[in-house]
Amino acid sequence: MKAILTEDNREQTSSELLPILLLVIALLALSITAILIRFSLQEISANATVFNRLWIATLVFGLWNGVNQVRTQTSNQKYDAQSGYKIGDILLLVGVAISHLGGRFLWTWSLTKTSVANGNVLGALTPFFATLGGWLLFKQRFDRRFLIGLALALLGATTLQIEDFLKSPNNFIGDSAALASSVFYAVNFLLLEQLRTKFSVEGILIWRCALGTLFMIPVVLILSDQIFPISWSVWLAVISLAVVSEAVGHGLVVYSLKNFSSGFVSLVLLLDPIVGAILAWILFSESLSILNILAFAVIIEGIYLAKTGKGADKPSINEQNT
Repeated sequence: MKAILTEDNREQTSSELLPILLLVIALLALSITAILIRFSLQEISANATVFNRLWIATLVFGLWNGVNQVRTQTSNQKYDAQSGYKIGDILLLVGVAISHLGGRFLWTWSLTKTSVANGNVLGALTPFFATLGGWLLFKQRFDRRFLIGLALALLGATTLQIEDFLKSPNNFIGDSAALASSVFYAVNFLLLEQLRTKFSVEGILIWRCALGTLFMIPVVLILSDQIFPISWSVWLAVISLAVVSEAVGHGLVVYSLKNFSSGFVSLVLLLDPIVGAILAWILFSESLSILNILAFAVIIEGIYLAKTGKGADKPSINEQNT
């Protein structure tokens, strides 16, 4: 009997650790995005980079979806084609594409009107708006421990930039755009969380990337002189953005929304700049200060408090009915 209980405990522990592990892998995949974009911008503009990233990712998710269909049919399992899209589903999918592109463009544009520090501080408020939206719109419940963890993680994320932020308080337009980008990203997470209850990861992201590609076509035709990369090295960077950042990174983020709330997932992604700084320290010998390490520790502590509080995990069916 004790052996059976031990085996059950191990299975339960592994089932709890797997979603966290996949979210950490997503974080690592997303942390190299800035490095890949830096390589891409050597030949093409930011708009062209986004466009190429999206259309290549659309092909990747389309191939992924096709392989899943073939594998399901050959195993004689019933395949849920997800073809019965209702009007509400389509509106949510369009909203995901618009909110994702809107957040990305607002944050990028804000950096032309304000400092990088201000953009990073205000753009890091996504977990706050995702938690607030989940509470107001979807009646999600968060206890004091989760909220303390949220505040602590936000404090750690803003500590690195707060000094520079206070030095440039007059960039109202740029600061407003950066703040709006965090709202757009929060909306994106909340919409994805709702879609994840019905649709697969590849089904959601093929829509988001395909619609994003369509929205980007007139932008790159009007604003970009060079649409496609010239050298193989930049092609490799763009393809890596699509495969590693978009397919692996965002794919696992969307997958994790089946287990965690959008507020908690966006909270974990606050570690992205810290992981990026560590990678830059390893790869490019860039300096890593005591403040970087301290902020990393504070964010980790905040995430731990949030994870052990109420509001990080998706509620069970019984909890949703109470």
